[in-house]
Amino acid sequence: MLLLGTLVGFPASAVLLVLSLRSLHAGEIGHSLRNAHPGSLALAVCASSLVYVVQAARWRLLALATPPLPFNRFLDWAIGAVAVNNVVPGRPGDVLRIEWLSRGAAMPRTRALASVTVDRGLDLLVLVAAFAVTYPAVEHAGWLNRVGGAGVAIALLVLLVFAAAVVYARRAGAAPAGRLRRLVATLAHEGRLRITGWRGVAAVLLSVLAWGTWALSAWLVASSLGIALTPVELVFVTAVINLGVAIPSSPGFIGTYQWLGVSALGVLGVSHTQGFAFSVLLHAAWFVPTTLAGAALVLRKLPALVAGLLADRSAQSDVA
Repeated sequence: MLLLGTLVGFPASAVLLVLSLRSLHAGEIGHSLRNAHPGSLALAVCASSLVYVVQAARWRLLALATPPLPFNRFLDWAIGAVAVNNVVPGRPGDVLRIEWLSRGAAMPRTRALASVTVDRGLDLLVLVAAFAVTYPAVEHAGWLNRVGGAGVAIALLVLLVFAAAVVYARRAGAAPAGRLRRLVATLAHEGRLRITGWRGVAAVLLSVLAWGTWALSAWLVASSLGIALTPVELVFVTAVINLGVAIPSSPGFIGTYQWLGVSALGVLGVSHTQGFAFSVLLHAAWFVPTTLAGAALVLRKLPALVAGLLADRSAQSDVA
């Protein structure tokens, strides 16, 4: 994962950053950024932060930890995963989420994997639905067709996996023969518990709320720059940017984020300069707080981590 992120992500981000910077004038960009309304930007940062609060609440709902873990643990893990993705190539944050949940809740990794898989799958389904609803209302650029086609294909795959999990979990025996079949049966069963009934409905509603909050942040950033976006356009921008970051990129989507912002707003008739300023400020609204929060979490937990490592080393020395 790290190797792929390095070999593919960095060159892709570099190319997209160059494309987003092409024909821009530093003076015009500086003027747009300096004249952005600070109050709207501050509210945008608050809205971006609330996205992670809602997503942490959804993950806690899907985790099915017994006994239930406090909400702040899931919020720490969710922000920590984003912070790691901001500085490490290959986006290993979700892998760490699985490990943190497994250790913190003393649950098998298959259960933790099921919760994170459903969690991410719901994000994708909501974003693809948002794109499908708004796509007819905008100009159909070639790159947009490709992004939309890839997103729909992945969403259909996610739906197929969810449906297969429900069907397989109902038909699988209590203890299927073979290690692989038992693993698949366990994942299917755990996935089914999380996507059916009231829990699945609540998780979908929280997903809609999370991305609606993200759209609010985007609206506040656009307003700070004097860019007027309708509700449909906001939903469109939300879907395009957050589906587009699936493209392999450098840590924190630097370059990729700017190209997506410029391109999405360009379809809506916003100038290249304003689109680039929007992408920079929107990116900063979540990138800076999550990175700083992640660093604070590391510093806060570092003494306990060092103490644990020293205790393990001491125990090993006693045994020797």
